[in-house]
Amino acid sequence: MFLSFGVCIALEMVLFVFANDSSQIDETTAILQKFKNLEEEVSMLKQRELKTSEEISMLKQRELKTLEEVSMLKQRELKTLEEVSMLKQMLNSCQGGWNEFSKSKLGIRRGRLVPEGRQSQIAFHVHLTHNINNLGVHQAIEFDYVLLNEGNGYSVYTGHFVAPVSGLYVFAWTISSGDYTCIVYDVVKNNEILVHFISDAADHNDWAVSSGTAVTRMNSGDRVWIRVSDIHVPCSHTVYGAGLGTSSFAGYLLN
Repeated sequence: MFLSFGVCIALEMVLFVFANDSSQIDETTAILQKFKNLEEEVSMLKQRELKTSEEISMLKQRELKTLEEVSMLKQRELKTLEEVSMLKQMLNSCQGGWNEFSKSKLGIRRGRLVPEGRQSQIAFHVHLTHNINNLGVHQAIEFDYVLLNEGNGYSVYTGHFVAPVSGLYVFAWTISSGDYTCIVYDVVKNNEILVHFISDAADHNDWAVSSGTAVTRMNSGDRVWIRVSDIHVPCSHTVYGAGLGTSSFAGYLLN
């Protein structure tokens, strides 16, 4: 079947128009899709803006709370400074009164305060209440029962007497060993041996007792104690104590 030339031209024109209308529809659809995407983006941005506004509001509340806390801390600081100032004034007042009292009532001896008229009232007397076996070399004998400790110079924890003030001191001691035991010991001042003794009952069934006296000049802070000697003598280094003076240590300020 053959169509006339005019009909073909008409058909081509119809197809052209139809093709142009289809292109416009596609463009319109694409534009509408873009508008929809933009609306979604705008909605998301609004949600973000709302969330950001809420966060900013929370931050402002925190800032306000922090400022209130800072204000309270400043008030506390001011109050503390006022209290410190009052305490300093009270302390200065106390120190002034103490200085006046100490000048009139106390004697000062080598930087240590000692009540006037009581320089000579420094003395101690201690006993050992139990036996001590197998003492080590240079181990101190710690007399544990205190009969007298004027001036608080003796310590039951170390066995040392520490001079509260400088002066001339007298020391006396008794050390006992029991059946078939012995001890070799030193009386020491600041690691300087004053005297060396032995209580020896190692070869017999009986007690051995040694006693002695020492006089020495001491500075405030010097210390005296009794320790096991490092002299090599076959010995058990055992000291007997019954709390009745069988092993004892004493001393006092002479002058």
